[in-house]
Amino acid sequence: MLTDKQLEARRNLQRWLPWMGLILLVVGLYVSAFLIPDLVETAAGPQQLTLDEAANVASATRTYARIEEGAWDCETLQQVQGLSATSIRYGFGPLNEREETKYTEVFFTDNARDVVVFVTLSGDVQCDDLTRQWPTGYLYMMNDGTRQALTNEARLARYFTTDTFLEFCGYCGRQNSLIGAGFGVVFTVAGMAMLFVWWRWRQQG
Repeated sequence: MLTDKQLEARRNLQRWLPWMGLILLVVGLYVSAFLIPDLVETAAGPQQLTLDEAANVASATRTYARIEEGAWDCETLQQVQGLSATSIRYGFGPLNEREETKYTEVFFTDNARDVVVFVTLSGDVQCDDLTRQWPTGYLYMMNDGTRQALTNEARLARYFTTDTFLEFCGYCGRQNSLIGAGFGVVFTVAGMAMLFVWWRWRQQG
């Protein structure tokens, strides 16, 4: 027999369980709807392209690719930083402790510089980290907004003879899709389990 406190706790749980289950189910289905197709799309691996082939393939629609020709232009490497949540909340500490690297931007091209790729990488990446690593992820034709922003920052000045600029999301692809899809499945299963438990309790009265 359950005590009065246990019965009250169970009634409270019954009251919240369906809402928690629905929230987890909706979040799980939402995440899965976006990332499972990504996972399927990247399952076969990236297309292996040269710079010229990448220029021919790139469009406003993403292409999962690896560029296996060219070199990182390490002089263009730039780490984009922002304030950490701790410093924003409390506003103290020396500057070097208040900043955290969010992502790294670097250009990738070859000696001819006919095609230049603007690559975004996750985290604090140094040029030594890029040794023997090709750009792998989602390839796009550079949009007008990005090109104008880079022009305003004078970051395209060194490529004044280049006509073809591409963008590359270097942290997108199979691994991120797999992690995200995994979370989506876990949330979906957890939400369904909560709803099932709630339904069984209702059946038992």
